[in-house]
Amino acid sequence: MKRSIFQIVGLLLLLPLFSGCNDSDDLQGIFTGKTWKLTYINLKDKGGWMNGFSEKSIKILNENQESYTITFTGTEEDGAVKGRIITADLTGTWSANGKNNEFHASVTNVNENDDLAKEFIKGLNNASSYIGDDNGLFLYYNPAGSQQTYVLAFHVQR
Repeated sequence: MKRSIFQIVGLLLLLPLFSGCNDSDDLQGIFTGKTWKLTYINLKDKGGWMNGFSEKSIKILNENQESYTITFTGTEEDGAVKGRIITADLTGTWSANGKNNEFHASVTNVNENDDLAKEFIKGLNNASSYIGDDNGLFLYYNPAGSQQTYVLAFHVQR
């Protein structure tokens, strides 16, 4: 009887070994089912806006809830992205890898002359990695010819 109890307890203790951990991000939980609104663009590990964007651009971003937004749809690892900058819509595709946090997007080059809009498109098209959860998303990119890493920071539009 004692031996049977020890065997049962031993099997129960081994159960966690067979149920393995998942060290991959929930990509659908992070990307899909919500609209992301741009919060700022800056160098990696710096908050707030980097210098160079016009006050007019930032004012448009802050006052117009529809501007500088993106929405991801699709499967767990890739799909379509659509969004709005100022007066133009953008469309494209995206893919992500939840194990190593790689991210890639390809969006149409919309006809916006605004400096912030151009950087927004450049950031999306050059993004190579992400960090995110249900409330915040950071897309990291290195523009061609630059040794520095920049970040597009987003929050969920409410």
